[in-house]
Amino acid sequence: MGFLRSLFRRSRQGTLGLPEVVAMGIGGMVSGGIYAVLGVAMSQAGNAVPISYLVAGLITLVTAYSYLQLTLHFGERGGVFSFVEHVTDSPSVAAYVGWVLVVGYVGVMAMYAFAFGAYTLTAARAIAGVALPQLLRPVISVLIVAAFVGLNLQGVEETGLFEDIAVYIKIVILLSLATLGIVFYDGNPVAIDFFDAGIVSPITGFAIIFVSYEGFQLLVYDYEEIEDVERVLPLGMYVSICIAILIYVSVSFMATLHLTPEQLVAHEEVALAEAVAGIPVLGAAGFVLVVLSAMKSTSSGINATLFGTSRLVHEIATEGALPRLFSFRNREGIPVYSLVIMGGLTAAFAALGSLKQITEFGSVAFLASFAITNYTNLRLADETGSNRVFPALGLLGTTVAIPIVLYHLYRTDVEILLWIVGIFVALFLLEFLYLERSSFEPEVGG
Repeated sequence: MGFLRSLFRRSRQGTLGLPEVVAMGIGGMVSGGIYAVLGVAMSQAGNAVPISYLVAGLITLVTAYSYLQLTLHFGERGGVFSFVEHVTDSPSVAAYVGWVLVVGYVGVMAMYAFAFGAYTLTAARAIAGVALPQLLRPVISVLIVAAFVGLNLQGVEETGLFEDIAVYIKIVILLSLATLGIVFYDGNPVAIDFFDAGIVSPITGFAIIFVSYEGFQLLVYDYEEIEDVERVLPLGMYVSICIAILIYVSVSFMATLHLTPEQLVAHEEVALAEAVAGIPVLGAAGFVLVVLSAMKSTSSGINATLFGTSRLVHEIATEGALPRLFSFRNREGIPVYSLVIMGGLTAAFAALGSLKQITEFGSVAFLASFAITNYTNLRLADETGSNRVFPALGLLGTTVAIPIVLYHLYRTDVEILLWIVGIFVALFLLEFLYLERSSFEPEVGG
């Protein structure tokens, strides 16, 4: 009991304790993954999609081990950018990794904002019976991003408070819906043919939905804001990943009981809501509940990602790998320009762009960053005191997933594959041909 009390106690004003760390970890993971990706995952894995989520979750757990070992060893919050800095003599290589991560995070936040706007229109139609014009979707997406930029500018405590409330409500809702859907299923759940899409279907599925777990590493960027970081960060990260696995596996299993993969794909972003609508005790009320939960999930995803990414951008800029403007912090330690510029780019993508290409790019970008992290920890195992088995397993899982994703895109959408390659090449040219850098002390102002 004394140990648990110490994890919740704060010795510094304005820091993140265990409840906020767990909430922000879950908020970064269980956002668009279960709502927007479920249909796509089932199109690949069929009824085996719960196995896909489980496999991806286990690989995420061993990758988290590498993130934690390296972060606590170096005492820095730059994530894979900092890890690469310590193992390469080329600042351009580390900076290139940083650019890829930044663009990937902008795409993820834009996906959340896009989904929030779409769910808001669905909520207005399902709850109030008002069919709002689709032209309002971009406006709503921009407004929700602006709201969270403003919230983050207020400080750490306000950000953590929102995550506590929104995320824990989301956990209760999703696990309750999964339980009701399984208990009230009119049939035998164990009779489901898990391998209706083939024996290897879970492998293909796990590679496609791996991006659903990308948000856990956002906690690394909050390193300096976490109370008693050496104890709270590991526990908070592992707990949040385990809860995310439980949610993904249980909710996806419930969905397979009530909708076929074809039905889930047909319903696209409201697929989970349609599955819940099939639960006898819920019906239309279940549909509305999932829509509202989706709005909470996507909004908390924006908040958690913006909070962590703004600090990553500040760290990279401090090393001279991004324009110096991003290194500015106000007197409260808030990276003002990083928040505002990242929020502006996110709003622009969500309002004006097609998000499918940048979201698929995010999948490849994060798989690559996880593979690099596992490789780095494997290489520095003696220094970090790591058990080599865990980074080896993480490296194997992530490196296997990358060619699976690329082959999937080659078979299903060559245009997106070319778009992803184009972004990687453009960032390469920007970094290696046009930028010169040197590190400096970040500016602090009023």
